[in-house]
Amino acid sequence: MVRFRWFVLPAALAVLPGGCGDNLRPVTCGAPDHGWCGLVPGPGETGHDADLALLAGRYERGFHVFHTYSTGLNADVTVPLDDAAARAAVERFLREGGGWDFGAAGGMTVEQAISGWQASAGAYAGAGLAADAFRYGVLRDTGADPDEIDRARAHLGRALDGLHVAVAITGTPGVIARSIARTDLPGDGPSMAASAVPLFDADGNPLPAEKNNGTARADNSGLYPEWVWNDSCSRDTLIGWAMGFAGAWEVIRADDTIAADAKRRLQADALAIGHQLTIVRASGFDLEIPDADGRTTFHGYLNENNLDRAYSPGIRNGFYAIMALGTVAALAYVAEDQELDRWLLEDLIRARGLATIARDHMLLVDLGIGSNFSNYNMSFTGAWLALRYLHDEEARRDLRLALTDALYAVPGHTRQPLEQAQSFFDFVYAAGQADGRAGRPLATLPDEAALGRGAGTLREFPVPPFWETRRVNCDDEEVASGVCLAEDGTRLDLLGYLGRGDTLVAVQPVPMRIRPPSNFYWRSNPYEPNGGGDTGRLLPAVDFRVAYWLGRWVRR
Repeated sequence: MVRFRWFVLPAALAVLPGGCGDNLRPVTCGAPDHGWCGLVPGPGETGHDADLALLAGRYERGFHVFHTYSTGLNADVTVPLDDAAARAAVERFLREGGGWDFGAAGGMTVEQAISGWQASAGAYAGAGLAADAFRYGVLRDTGADPDEIDRARAHLGRALDGLHVAVAITGTPGVIARSIARTDLPGDGPSMAASAVPLFDADGNPLPAEKNNGTARADNSGLYPEWVWNDSCSRDTLIGWAMGFAGAWEVIRADDTIAADAKRRLQADALAIGHQLTIVRASGFDLEIPDADGRTTFHGYLNENNLDRAYSPGIRNGFYAIMALGTVAALAYVAEDQELDRWLLEDLIRARGLATIARDHMLLVDLGIGSNFSNYNMSFTGAWLALRYLHDEEARRDLRLALTDALYAVPGHTRQPLEQAQSFFDFVYAAGQADGRAGRPLATLPDEAALGRGAGTLREFPVPPFWETRRVNCDDEEVASGVCLAEDGTRLDLLGYLGRGDTLVAVQPVPMRIRPPSNFYWRSNPYEPNGGGDTGRLLPAVDFRVAYWLGRWVRR
């Protein structure tokens, strides 16, 4: 039944711009007592999927017990293949459900079960932080159990602490690490510490002499002696961090239970990073990501005149334009700084037309069979941030067209996100096309087909624990024939080894239930039937988490 009613904005969000009190329109998710209707229905909302919510809950327990143990942020972890006791304890803890005390359920400590933590990299850590924020906001604003709310708030607080370390450890205002790790836990931290390189040689020259895509560095702040970081923050890393910044601020901005110092710290870090992007560098261009050694990072170019690290004035790169708008919009939203706001609106949008460039010149994303899905993930993250946090109406119109016609379903093109079963893309498209923005529900009804596709993919994620294993849907004989019957009997028509990096790809996207494992599916090729390996890694499903909780947080 369709009900017409006024939305009641939760008190914690009442001061956000663009309140929803004047947004009267049909709402089709029933009439939950908490006055909340998400893109992904929650308890009490029409269409709520209790099994999907249970799957999300199991991922939360694993994520915050194992994957954030080291830094408060997302990290892959390893449980050795030959440690049967540890693997059984992890299996038992995640499959049997219940409390959050691994020691009580598993019979050993987390540090006894986990043999190593990988570094927390911004591309995934920022997405995980946004998921933490959205989860806390949903629980808080829908009247969940107080203990659940308190736990989610504590998880978010640890993630915010980790985010600040990623900024402060560089020792340079406005410079953020590519990744961070702890040296007192096994895994990447000790190996990074052993290979750490000083920022400069004895003569003050930056090291290494030729800038690369990430060098291990010791703490440069004097504050974190048991931490280490990788430099050369790239485009995908920065936009991941930006998603975390903005998602957190959207949820905590008016929340009195979050310490004022934590909010001021978040704003100060966002302002410093945003200010660095305004600076015209030695290249003669702005929108470059700086490093602590004073150089632009290896993949640190967001300027619309750049193409894969090379400048060509007038090239009008819409891929970089939508990333730049999303990144700057997110940082400006958090910083609440007049100068950064002015630069975003008057320079990037009105003078340089970045939204129009994104609409008309989307380069490097849709490359057909050889597409790099990291570029798809970056562009959809840029679209999410720009449409969530920009308020210029003309720019928003251009960006909605970019989202529809240059990203989600390019007219006349095949192998589009419309068909790819990538939940994050589906939800970003649905929210953006329905004119969703921070602090208010959607202005129009969302595309229910896109939401259905996105939710369907989430339902097919593995039941935790999500081990990285080798998956071979198509054997050599099937590859030679060009037709494959996958593990569950799904027919896949094969194109051969034509994917990026000479990978085997199919005509059809591989259903998530039989897709090879990935630590972030939204940047992995959905057409690859084979992959993975028996590594012992326990995957965090941060991709599931950011899509699911974004869907729960965005209100219809």
